Amino acid sequence: MASAPRKRPAAEPRAGQKLSPRGELKRTQILDAAAEVLAVRGFAGTMLSEIAERAGTQAGSLYYHFASREDLIEEVLRRGVTLTMAHVRAALTELAPETSARDRLAAAIREHVRFQLDVSAYARASARSTGQVPAEMRARINREFRRYGVFLDELIMEAMADGAIDPGVDRSALRMLLIGAANWTTEWFRPDGTSNVDEIADLLVRLMLSGVAKPKPGRRLPKKSKVD
Repeated sequence: MASAPRKRPAAEPRAGQKLSPRGELKRTQILDAAAEVLAVRGFAGTMLSEIAERAGTQAGSLYYHFASREDLIEEVLRRGVTLTMAHVRAALTELAPETSARDRLAAAIREHVRFQLDVSAYARASARSTGQVPAEMRARINREFRRYGVFLDELIMEAMADGAIDPGVDRSALRMLLIGAANWTTEWFRPDGTSNVDEIADLLVRLMLSGVAKPKPGRRLPKKSKVD
């Protein structure tokens, strides 16, 4: 039986050695290219040759920066989670201090969806590919997801305390449903589809906070949050 191929060691830079500005730029270009490929191809379909072509380099040159294909992919997926959380946090800091807990949660949902679908290939790659990677890699990436989950859980608790969400709802299940629905949009969204990014984000807010059942005669739907 043929032995499994050994993991190719990284050439340079060695641990603790800083890259030159040119080297940092090339590493960023490789990561950006990998994010774009992963966002479209998923884990199994991502090839180093396509990443290298997009980054304007040779496939073998990628090993100067990353020890293996898996190391490169893991860094992209971890960045996808951390960038999403940073973006949503930053968006909430822009809200007025008097913004209600409901509207803060609505803003977080909208920004999560918009960031994934319209802004960041890293976020799309993470949402689409994390479930496809080997178990050990997924466990490491999920540590970042858990940090983001804690952040969203705090927003949900505040909305419950404010009366916007039924406190009897299973908070953990609600959080997982919210993240799952938001992340799954990367699988089916198409720019030429029936709804644009903002409409999808608004629909998810309505689904989570108001429901989509047809109102009974004489009953008005809650007003749309003014937190754009």
